[in-house]
Amino acid sequence: MRRKDTNGDVKTRGPRVGKKAASAEPRERIRQEATRLIAQRGFGAISVNDVAQAAGLSKQALLYHYPSREALHEAVVASLIEHSNRHLLLLLGAFTGKGEERLERAMAQIRQFFDTDPHAARVILRELLDGDHEQVAHLSRGVEPWLRLIADTLRQGQQEGHIRKELDPEAAVAHVGTLLLTTFALLPLGSWPGVTDAEWRERRLGEVVRIIERYLFTHSSPEPEGPGRPASSRRQTK
Repeated sequence: MRRKDTNGDVKTRGPRVGKKAASAEPRERIRQEATRLIAQRGFGAISVNDVAQAAGLSKQALLYHYPSREALHEAVVASLIEHSNRHLLLLLGAFTGKGEERLERAMAQIRQFFDTDPHAARVILRELLDGDHEQVAHLSRGVEPWLRLIADTLRQGQQEGHIRKELDPEAAVAHVGTLLLTTFALLPLGSWPGVTDAEWRERRLGEVVRIIERYLFTHSSPEPEGPGRPASSRRQTK
C-alpha cells in the first residue's frame, strides 16, 4: 500500500538509507557489549536482557538487530574471525626475513591484534573452555589459516637451520598459541605488587618473547643480543 501512495523512488529511498545508517550504530554497540560481557562471564552466564541493558536498549530493540541469543553469539564469533583474518594479511608480511626477525614482526602483529580488540583473547579462551562445539568449530575454521601458516614457517625454519630440528611444528604451534592466548587474556587482571600496569605488561610480553625464542630457535649463545631484538624483551625482569 505504501508504494502506491508515493510519487516516485526519490521520496522513498532517502529515508530508507537514513534508517539503515541509523541502525548500524546500535547494532555494532550491541555486538561490542556482548563481546565484553562474554569476556567477563562467558556466553552461558549472560542473557539478552543483560546485553540490552549494557547497550542502553530495550530487549525488543536488541531482538530487532539480532533475532535470538544464538544469533548474537554467532555475530560475536564471526566478528573475531573477521578481525583475525584482517590481521592474517599483515602477519603474512611479517614472515619475511630470517630467524628472530620473523618472531619480532609476528609478535608485533599479534600484539596489535589483541590490543585493537582487548576482549578478543578472553572471549576466545572462554569459547574454547565452554565447549560450545558449533562455535568452537566455527572459530577453529576461522583461525586454521593462521595455524597452517605458522606450522609451515616452522618447517621452513627447520630446513634453514634456525628452528630446532627436534621440534614438532603442529604441537609447537599449539603450545605457543596457548601461551600467547592465556597471556593476553590474563594481562588485564592486574600487575605485580608495586609495579604499574603498563610496566608489568611490557615485562610480561618481553618474557613471552624470550620464552618463545628459547623454545623455537637454535642459538650459538644462551642469550642472543643485537639491535634486532624486540625492545620489550630487553627490559630487566628483576
